[in-house]
Amino acid sequence: MDEPAWWPIGIALSSPNEAIADGKLRTSYGRTVLWDFRSFLTPEGWSTNQDEGTFWGDWVTEVETVETLSISQNSLVLFLNQNLIAHIQPAHIGDDVSRLSRYEPWQKALKTQSILLPTGGWSVDGNDRILLYPNHTPSSADEDDSAVLKMVELLGAIHSSLEPFSTPNTERRWNDRLKAIEGGLKTKTMWRAPHASSTVGLPRIHLSLDAVVEVDEKQMFLPLSRSLSEHLLCESDRLPSLASLMIIEHQWARKAGLSEQQRQIVLEIWSRSVPQVWSSRQALSTVRGGAWVWRYHATVLELAQAKAFKDETTVEACEQWLQEVSRLQAHLGTLRMWKSGQWVGITGIIVSFFVWKLATFTPGQSLLLAILSMGVGLTTNAIYRFKDPKPY
Repeated sequence: MDEPAWWPIGIALSSPNEAIADGKLRTSYGRTVLWDFRSFLTPEGWSTNQDEGTFWGDWVTEVETVETLSISQNSLVLFLNQNLIAHIQPAHIGDDVSRLSRYEPWQKALKTQSILLPTGGWSVDGNDRILLYPNHTPSSADEDDSAVLKMVELLGAIHSSLEPFSTPNTERRWNDRLKAIEGGLKTKTMWRAPHASSTVGLPRIHLSLDAVVEVDEKQMFLPLSRSLSEHLLCESDRLPSLASLMIIEHQWARKAGLSEQQRQIVLEIWSRSVPQVWSSRQALSTVRGGAWVWRYHATVLELAQAKAFKDETTVEACEQWLQEVSRLQAHLGTLRMWKSGQWVGITGIIVSFFVWKLATFTPGQSLLLAILSMGVGLTTNAIYRFKDPKPY
């Protein structure tokens, strides 16, 4: 029997009908609630009273026509009354989207940005079940380089508007997040990064080149809920703008293949539309994680989703990319050796001071040792910085 597109055939431990009857989606990644949405595929279902959760915004109960526009891994998209679009989330995967509209400060900050927020919906236990949007038209955002770069610029502007709500670097949670995904996938790769202090967390917005729409001849992002695999494998976290940028870059690379120059341009366009500290040399430094650790994050997230939905082509592409990571990590390991040279220099300066105080060395010998130690420290630090891989 053909499974519906929203069903995670690669990890599900039961059939769709069994899961709906049980109210639980059990998978090899974990489990979550699966609710019976089928009544909403007909007009009658919208007028039925629901005795749980919260209806917010402009909820609609008088529905005369329901047309199914698409069914994907993310949701079922319906056209109501020829003027309203509804997204149905079969499984509970959080309320990242509705919070953008329901939390007034965020909603005000995003009001002038190129992002189409839902105008109403139904949420249960902190999870969006149905999201309602004004009528819009799907748009192509990857038809050429200029179209993608325009969306990169818009992404930067969206995140910049949320800068007042940013939270400090939470590298421990970000590294735990990678560890959880790696553990669920049982990958052979592992990456932990210190991250720069200027790298801050932002309210989570899931943006995609596959979720771009046109409203009044203007292209806008349509925010998505987090993917099912992300919800099952790791905690909901605030991530930096760079993380979202690398997800967009990764999508573009998977479709078109990107050169080093194109990756550089992506970072430059984004850098011009976000606060300067977010794209500083320290923030983009590969030895601190920078863009490369978030490219890794984007890849393992896509790999998890591809395995969940048994997309073998994507699985193969992601695993091939991960093989290249080992080379980069080997280079970073060598850099850590050069980094240790700084401590050799500092130790030498301390030793030269004490041997001078104890008269073990003559003043001239102590000074020579201090100069040599300082030279070692400065030289190894220069090599360390020079060999830091470019962020693109």
